[in-house]
Amino acid sequence: MSCGLVRLLAGGLALAAVGSAALAREPYFFERQAMIEPHYAAERWENAAAFLGQKLFFDTRLSRTGTTACASCHHPAYAFAEPRRVSISDTGTRGRRNAPSLINGYLLSTLMWDGRFRTLEQQALGPFRRGEMGIGVDEAVHRLNSDPEYVHLFRLSFDRHPTADGMARALAAYQRTLVSRESRVERFLRTSEPGLLSRLEYDGLLVFDNRAACSACHRLSPPRSGPWMNAPVPFTDMRFHNLGIGFTGGRFTDPGRYGVSGVASDLGAFRTPSLRNVARTAPYMHDGSLATLEEVVEFYDAGGRPNPNLSPRIRPLLLSGYEKAALVAFLRALTDAEFEHMRPVGLW
Repeated sequence: MSCGLVRLLAGGLALAAVGSAALAREPYFFERQAMIEPHYAAERWENAAAFLGQKLFFDTRLSRTGTTACASCHHPAYAFAEPRRVSISDTGTRGRRNAPSLINGYLLSTLMWDGRFRTLEQQALGPFRRGEMGIGVDEAVHRLNSDPEYVHLFRLSFDRHPTADGMARALAAYQRTLVSRESRVERFLRTSEPGLLSRLEYDGLLVFDNRAACSACHRLSPPRSGPWMNAPVPFTDMRFHNLGIGFTGGRFTDPGRYGVSGVASDLGAFRTPSLRNVARTAPYMHDGSLATLEEVVEFYDAGGRPNPNLSPRIRPLLLSGYEKAALVAFLRALTDAEFEHMRPVGLW
């Protein structure tokens, strides 16, 4: 839906409040044993490689202590993000960044907060190479070759024994099955159907798209050209922006995109995250420094954190209390139907 159409609807469309009745089915509850078969794949198993990738993703045996898996930092109950401020490696070392959601990651033109990877295959083995799993890629491959089940699955998937390349391809294939279903907001943007959003949520949409101009970076429509034309709404411009997060004592604790590009203007800039299922992916920002959506709205309302590279799009918003509440309600409405009535559980 174009911004113009949203404004037109603002003047002429009265929305009924959404009822609070739960879905007929039982809510989802994630327990540790359920992690071996997450429910979230859009297509159950498109091919053998995706099945293999799922097994790799949840296998704690591919870590030094036998307690860490990819899912330790990308937990299904949190939209494949993590509720901790920053990731913790298998050795107990705290990282400096929060693990973002993997949902619809196939849509992104660059991956990681600094955009260092361009494909899921390039990204897949990073946790082994950065020491987050406590073992390197070679040791992981050795363990896979010592397991008859993995040897069989690799032969089914790639007609060869386990290799590092096969690991990357399988993990990427699994991540491509993590496709989000449509949220009430997206359905409204597509159909203008009355009753999908409450009055507060709808007013939040107007604040998001107009007064606060959040949609300048968190786009409300898919690309009109290119390979992702007519894809799900990305809620990101896939670019890098400096908000001032992490700027203290006259310097940035994390260089962000600058560490990849070497371009001075990229210092302190990070990739715009998608807002899909954002109510499930707290805490927020690359360092997990904002705990709630309310804190995020207050941060933007104040105009970010001043620094020499602050994005020109960041300015004080001076929103009213009602506008802030409406914006938070709108952000919560970006949760898709799969998560609407699910109660997250803590990390195991």
